[in-house]
This record gives sequence, structure tokens and C-alpha cells, in this order.
Amino acid sequence: MNYAELARRIENICRYGTVETIDHENKTITVNLGDITTTNIRWAVLRSGTDKTWDAPSFGEECAVISPCGELALGFAIFGFYNENNPSPESNPALKLRLFEDGTVICYDTENHALTAILVAGGTATLTATGGITINGDTTINGNVTTNGNVQTNGNTAMTGDNTVGGSQSVDGTSLAKGSLTCNGDVTASGISLKNHTHGGVQGGSSDTGGPK
Repeated sequence: MNYAELARRIENICRYGTVETIDHENKTITVNLGDITTTNIRWAVLRSGTDKTWDAPSFGEECAVISPCGELALGFAIFGFYNENNPSPESNPALKLRLFEDGTVICYDTENHALTAILVAGGTATLTATGGITINGDTTINGNVTTNGNVQTNGNTAMTGDNTVGGSQSVDGTSLAKGSLTCNGDVTASGISLKNHTHGGVQGGSSDTGGPK
């Protein structure tokens, strides 16, 4: 091996470049190194065994090409370098943040112990757990679970605590109260008022109806 070949291989062991093409089907990219563009090479991922991750690089993203023995054809790309075109989305060391290309943000604040997920307008979230879902909150905190917006529940709902309704309530089926039922206003059944209805054919007097016999 002559000096020129040796120098070429040493130079190619680690080189910086930008993604030029992406083959999502074969999970390979080509990288523009300035004076040359690599052939299709793999990029490094977090896991690729029984646990797997998928997070494809983007066009123009900066990377480093590591080439065993200095052979670019054997190289692979690693990512994660801030630059002028792709600066850091944050500078607070307490935040662990993921910013997606559409503007969606998932962030955990280790200082304030707060987890936040903000989806862009029109974004949706789906959680599927056929074995059940449990949400544990601190019952000493007022309003430990808050929902802003409409809620649709397809199935039965069971409550072991008190239920307070600030607005109106509509029931299409039947209702059963095993305990006492108190109403501060009037009760109307089939258009008949409980407080104001009258019975015909009854002689007025001072006695109460419905009393013990």
C-alpha cells in the first residue's frame, strides 16, 4: 500500500457530510462529503434487535460517516449535530425535548417534574390498551384530572366517589337510585309537575293525603 492510498484511507475513517438521497425501503442513504458522494450506506439507529426503532434521517441533515479501514463503501452514518441550518430547539438543561418537523413537541421538565405533549392544530392521539388503562393521581390535589372539551364514552361507566354536574344532564335510558333522591326544584313527569299538579274529584279539607291509616 503506497503513501497516497494510506493517506486516503486515514482521511476516510471519519468524515462529515450531509444527506443527499434516502432509500427508505432499503434503509440506506448517500452522503455528500463535499468532494465525493458515498454509495448507499446504512445509518445507525438506537436499537435494531428484538427491540427496534425507526426514525429516518432528513434530506440535508448533517452526519458523520465512519468507515472501517477507511473504505467508504463499508461506512455507516451517525447523526445528532446542531448547526446553523438546524439549531438546537432549546438551551434549558432541565428540559428533555423532542421537536417534530410539523411542530409537535414532547417535553419533560426535570426541574418542575412536568411532562408535556403539544400536538399541532388538528393533531390526534390514540392510546390502545386492551388489558385496561389506569390513571393514578393525588386525590389531595383539587382537580387532579382535568378534561377540556367533549368526552365520548362507548361503554359502561362506574364511579365509587361523588359526582357533581355543573350543567344540564340528559338520560335516554332509565335511572335507578338506591338511596334517597333530593330535588331543590320541581320534578316533571310526562308534562305533570310534582309541585303544582292537582287531582280532580277530591273534596278539599284540612287533612293530608297519603298519610298513615
